[in-house]
Amino acid sequence: MARPLIAGASEGVRAALSTFIPLALIVLVAWATAGSLSGQMGDALRGSFWVWLGAHHLTFSLSLSPSGIPGALSFLPLGALIFPFIAFRGALNRIQRQFGQRDGKARLGTKERQAFIGLFLSYTAILILASFGSRSADVHPRWWWAPLIVLSLISAAQFTLTVPTGAPSLLRDLTRITVMVVGALLGIGAFAYSLSLLFHFSVVRDLYAVLDAGIIGGVLLTLLGILTLPNMAISALSYLLGSGFAIGSGTLVSPGIHRLNEIPAFPLLGAIPTQVHPYLYFGGLIGLGAGIFVMTILKRTSLRDIRFGYLLLPLVLTAVIFLLTLLSNGSVLGGALTTIGPSLWQFPLLFLAQVLVGMGLKISYDKWGPK
Repeated sequence: MARPLIAGASEGVRAALSTFIPLALIVLVAWATAGSLSGQMGDALRGSFWVWLGAHHLTFSLSLSPSGIPGALSFLPLGALIFPFIAFRGALNRIQRQFGQRDGKARLGTKERQAFIGLFLSYTAILILASFGSRSADVHPRWWWAPLIVLSLISAAQFTLTVPTGAPSLLRDLTRITVMVVGALLGIGAFAYSLSLLFHFSVVRDLYAVLDAGIIGGVLLTLLGILTLPNMAISALSYLLGSGFAIGSGTLVSPGIHRLNEIPAFPLLGAIPTQVHPYLYFGGLIGLGAGIFVMTILKRTSLRDIRFGYLLLPLVLTAVIFLLTLLSNGSVLGGALTTIGPSLWQFPLLFLAQVLVGMGLKISYDKWGPK
């Protein structure tokens, strides 16, 4: 039992170093080129750990100076999760090659499960140690989320390795359709956001000028923007479907409502519409189209043979949309920016309603439409 656990723990250390070292180098380069006279090397190292923790979506509790008002930082770039995800996928691949089953079945062997446990325990311990070691008087990483984050990432990585080959046909069909639909919806959201970014390019340029980050800082700010694009795509999709999104407490930006006074100095937010566009409520047709597509393709899969199979897929799609919404929104510092992103309940429920209506339209057409 000791050998698989040790091997898994070693893979956890390897995965942690493979994600931390590149991010730490980027932060240290930024610190070295910033030319600050008051900055210290210890602050740069602490910042490296914060960036690494944030890449895992580990949120932070803040004590805002000079008043000490409590705040939080939970609006984190969704795209940054790709780094620990790739690291875990590589670790799981190596574990499976060393301890995996040789009979082609999806089930995990005893040694493989023990290695997974070692991977989970070592990586979680590293995250927790980094959280305690990097905390300051004003910034407290929320270390208690570490076990859930690591378990979720390992499970997602293992899922992508198992489903294409060893999973039952029902799970493969469900996964394939979910990836197709959600991927297409996020693509539409990203395209809509890109158009808005193009139309408001002067605002984006002005925000870059206000920040005056310099060459290195500008590159890093652009990299941060790229990693935040999935967050923006989800908000854009919510806007198109009609539920909109918030940029601060009491705000709402949707096709028919524009309740927003100012935006934070972050270039990507320059793409936010500056007025209402009621005609964009036709974006709800995207949700109806998703429902029609789902109903069309369901008849060609194994889901049609199980009870409530037609209802299972819309619920799974809504759960995925909820999870993406949860990961893509949050708060920045506190005060006016305690709420950023789509509503956690309005957006998924509206999406579910539109998909169900689209499925109903498809059923009605097949039953009473022209033959």
